[in-house]
Amino acid sequence: MKGRRLIIMAGLPGSGKSTVAAGFAKALGVPVISVDPLEAAMWRSGIPAAITGISAYVIAEAIAEENLKLGLTVIVDAVNPVDAARMAWVRLAERTNAALVFVECFCSDPAVHRKRIERRVREIAGMAEITWDRVEERRAEYEAWKVPRITVDTAMDDPAELVEHLLPLLRGE
Repeated sequence: MKGRRLIIMAGLPGSGKSTVAAGFAKALGVPVISVDPLEAAMWRSGIPAAITGISAYVIAEAIAEENLKLGLTVIVDAVNPVDAARMAWVRLAERTNAALVFVECFCSDPAVHRKRIERRVREIAGMAEITWDRVEERRAEYEAWKVPRITVDTAMDDPAELVEHLLPLLRGE
């Protein structure tokens, strides 16, 4: 891999971003920092849910920064629905002189997307599975992108094939 990279996975819940992130992590031998387990850990420790969303992003950013300072590539797995969240990653990449790659996953088939949500079991202690209604609410909150990104439609393609296809881009080849 050519230099350290900050790979930011984005997309609605159930869009396939965690599955694709895990594939990237295995192929590249790098860690994934996922916002959901961080937020769930805060809930388990008694921190009110009203303040954990942004806090989980800030913690993920701090962990990513420490790893980037060590010269490591990092993958961050989070919805990243708003420009403010995305710009925090841009600033982190600038601070650490890391190459930044945004990968936005989406599922173009609503029936497939809904089925994923209704069947998914992630087993994150302290975190209930998201409902389809909440995914629709998140979709309404999702802001237009202002920074370049790679978009991946996960509706029909096998995640392993998507990972294999994108690896050269992530490696800077």
